[in-house]
Amino acid sequence: MELLVSVRHALRADSPAVLLRTVSVMLDLSEPGDGMWFEAPRDPLPRADLLRSFIENSYAETTALLTLIAAMLPAGDAALVEIQAELLHRRHPLPRWIQDVAEGRVEIDVVRMTDIAGDGENCVLGVRFGSGAAFTALVLTDHNLGSAVKHAFLVPAPLDETLGRLGSEALEQLGPEHIGAWDPAIARATVASAIEQGRRTIDMPESEEWPALRPAIEWLLRLLPDGGEPDIPPMWAEEELAALRVEFLASEEGQGVDDVEDEFCVSMILSFGNGYNVGGPLRWSPAVAEIFLLDWMPRKVMVPFSDVERMPSLLGDFVRFAHRRQGLDSEFTGEVLEVIASMVEEYGEAMQDEGLADAYEDFEFAEFMLERLDEAVGGREALVALDDEPLPDEDFVWDGIAEDIHERVGEYLALLDSVAEAHLDVEHRTAMRRVLARAALGDPGIFRRRSLVARGAAAIGWAVCRANETAGTFKQGPTVEEAVGWFGVSGNVSQRAGVFLQAIGAPDVGWWQALPLGSADLLVSARRARILEERGRYM
Repeated sequence: MELLVSVRHALRADSPAVLLRTVSVMLDLSEPGDGMWFEAPRDPLPRADLLRSFIENSYAETTALLTLIAAMLPAGDAALVEIQAELLHRRHPLPRWIQDVAEGRVEIDVVRMTDIAGDGENCVLGVRFGSGAAFTALVLTDHNLGSAVKHAFLVPAPLDETLGRLGSEALEQLGPEHIGAWDPAIARATVASAIEQGRRTIDMPESEEWPALRPAIEWLLRLLPDGGEPDIPPMWAEEELAALRVEFLASEEGQGVDDVEDEFCVSMILSFGNGYNVGGPLRWSPAVAEIFLLDWMPRKVMVPFSDVERMPSLLGDFVRFAHRRQGLDSEFTGEVLEVIASMVEEYGEAMQDEGLADAYEDFEFAEFMLERLDEAVGGREALVALDDEPLPDEDFVWDGIAEDIHERVGEYLALLDSVAEAHLDVEHRTAMRRVLARAALGDPGIFRRRSLVARGAAAIGWAVCRANETAGTFKQGPTVEEAVGWFGVSGNVSQRAGVFLQAIGAPDVGWWQALPLGSADLLVSARRARILEERGRYM
């Protein structure tokens, strides 16, 4: 009875938002959960019993509830058939906006609002009913939680009034690049993806309004056009990331990087920025800097503190570079730098925490490093027997290669040899010849498929140069983009290279900077000399 009284009051409210919130909360509480392994067990309201009580008690209030529940339930829900059958017999007078819901007379305008720091964005849904009623829904996606929906509100006011409440000063501060109309299909796909991300996020924050409003928001999204692709910033290609590294090190801000420990810190900044930070390696806000220094680094990077002691200073340099490159306001840059400076002591404590020290010991960091070297050369025995003698000037070995692919393999060989002669050396030529021969033996089908020889040869050259740290390193040699350009092609060839790497039995690529080929005889003497130095350090 108490529920019906509250519904009666909601039916008399000036805005549909009041009753829609009630129905959404009811559906959320009666949802058994998503079945994720990390979810705490729920004791939901029995939805079947709840719906049965509404069906068996024919009042205007229950008719309104059933009408809105039918709208919010996804297509195919088992309860829909019974609800819709019952509504055919109901004749209670209802507010006109509820009739609009039942008959599909609902229109939605979509506005996107992003903050200057890029930490999050609001999808603002201006909902208008055929009868003239209106309200606004705001959905906040937090990019520092992996682009997951964190909060939502139903505002009992039309879209223009809601935006007006933000104030002209706030809108002026955001600027036209941070607020504007959003393609409805793209908005639907993007917010739906963010909702799903929230479902799959461990320890996702909850509030009084979220996920209680999830059924209502998902209903509104289904009213938008389908077929859009989520607007999610893509990860940078390895070539792009390598070029950014070179650009930073050549910049005024990057002049402080002067030893291998500093270079490792830069690598970690880029690794976090590209792999864990929504928005990419150039997006640095106070919140992102805090996550990186006080959470990601202590959890992910198991190295002696002396190797990363200068990280806050180097991060500050990179933030100045990134913000200057994007043309961001210097005042905002100052805010980020101030936060970084305030965390130096806490960062040091986190990286030297006794618990982490125990983790280092348990993890056996030296063994971990040696295993990475094993992958590069083909195992521990090969690592122990490694030398740094130059690779010989060796002819291409045709033994065992299928005759029907000789012509195609010969085209690859000619291009690889010409690039080695023009830009590399005899050792690289031998290494590329060996990769080509092993790929032809391991998977001759590669050379029977219709594909560009230049792109395939560039992929082999890319793999050999990456494995030998010949291109895309911190301070010397060509960029990866330049190396690929030697073959007359452009763009990312790493996926194409994966076909050849699989054919020669190379290890799966991890997060390490150098690409492991799994065989010492594919590494030039300079690369093997560096591996020998590392072997001596960790063995």
